[in-house]
Amino acid sequence: MTFILEKITVDHLTFAYTDQPQLADISLAFPIGQFSLLIGPTGCGKSTLLKIMAGLYPKYGGKVALGTVDLAGLKQAMMFQDAGEQFTMATPREEIIFTLENLGLDKNSYEKRLAKAADFAQIQDLLDQKIVTMSGGEKQRVALAVLIAMDVDLFLLDEPFASVDPVARTFLVDRLAKLRDQGKTIILTDHLFNDYLGKVDQLYQFKNQQVTQVDSTTRDQILSALDDIQLAFPLPAEKNLHDPAFVLSDLTLNPGKLLLKQDQLAIPKGKVTLLTGQNGTGKTSLFKAMTKLMPYTGSLKWERQEVAKAKERQYFSHVAQIFQNATDQFMAITVKDELAISQKGQHNPYFTKDRLEAALGQLDLTDHLDQVVYSLSGGQKKKLQILLMLLSGHEVLLIDEPLSGLDHKSIDQVLALLKESQKAMGQTIIVISHQFYGLNNWCDYHLRLADQKLTYVTD
Repeated sequence: MTFILEKITVDHLTFAYTDQPQLADISLAFPIGQFSLLIGPTGCGKSTLLKIMAGLYPKYGGKVALGTVDLAGLKQAMMFQDAGEQFTMATPREEIIFTLENLGLDKNSYEKRLAKAADFAQIQDLLDQKIVTMSGGEKQRVALAVLIAMDVDLFLLDEPFASVDPVARTFLVDRLAKLRDQGKTIILTDHLFNDYLGKVDQLYQFKNQQVTQVDSTTRDQILSALDDIQLAFPLPAEKNLHDPAFVLSDLTLNPGKLLLKQDQLAIPKGKVTLLTGQNGTGKTSLFKAMTKLMPYTGSLKWERQEVAKAKERQYFSHVAQIFQNATDQFMAITVKDELAISQKGQHNPYFTKDRLEAALGQLDLTDHLDQVVYSLSGGQKKKLQILLMLLSGHEVLLIDEPLSGLDHKSIDQVLALLKESQKAMGQTIIVISHQFYGLNNWCDYHLRLADQKLTYVTD
């Protein structure tokens, strides 16, 4: 393919969702055939810029006041932070075939592309699995395979590794670098810099509604500052297991494949327990069993009553899940509307009017009250989602990837709020996370799921 321009150009771009611009007079260029990384604090405009480049904005939100974006004739596609948002079919095979049929390919052509994409993203064993049963990391690999099958020139990826384990993350970064080596153009946003050193060509830093391309020396210094968090937790003391929140006895989870076969395990009450394990091992499935969304065999008890037999209205007044995808829990249009709805029913008495206002300021959401929730950045959605669930005042919170899409400042903000609420309410919290920054100072215990078994670990 011959390109008229050698760079993708953003020329004096100003974009706004409300009266205040999200991007103000941005001008920059992305070299074609290179791997570019966009970094900056939560809500700074990284995702917004990608969505403008993908043609989603201003078509579906916001307004371009000034400026232009020229993709230099490149055929582009975007991969969202929550890959599940862009799937329409039941299985990866059906999703890829549906996509390629819409591009006008015949069966012989799309079968070749399907095989090539599945091999590249290593999803051969996932092709006929229901997408709704997959982990976040597995969905990300499938989303990448869809883009590979489309044979686009420009890959726009918004926090593509927010829900993947370290092994899957390394694999995906290596795959993107290989695409670059094949002549593709990669533009990606991330808050974690692990695995990028020596693979990223260009680094762009967002700050105060502006974007700056940094020099190669500064790039390597930034990418060398890795998050190397060493977890260290005690094992639960016997006294903390006498009156547990949950008890698992001969519990089996088998939604098409065996995920968990647990003989006996107790989860302490009034404590914070970290749950880890590689993508696809069954962590989210365990949460689904705990919230009556997935059948199980054996016994799973909360407060000495079998979860499967518990009356839903009563049970869910005590136990709540914070989903991996924040938008799954939004119902209203604006942030203000969401807050109003959350305060109509069951309410956390800790959050007085003054404390709620303080929490909004603490999470940098005060200036976004009139903004449509779906136009928030991924990190802003996550912060709002967690605040809304804390307002509900549940005794038990099952939190799936609360740190995804957050920079270090935002993680500190969210964890401070979670600590305050948990201390005041004595809540039982189980948290799934592949990101460990800040968790040593919040979690009490560490459960690892591997080889179909849960085990308490100290490191």
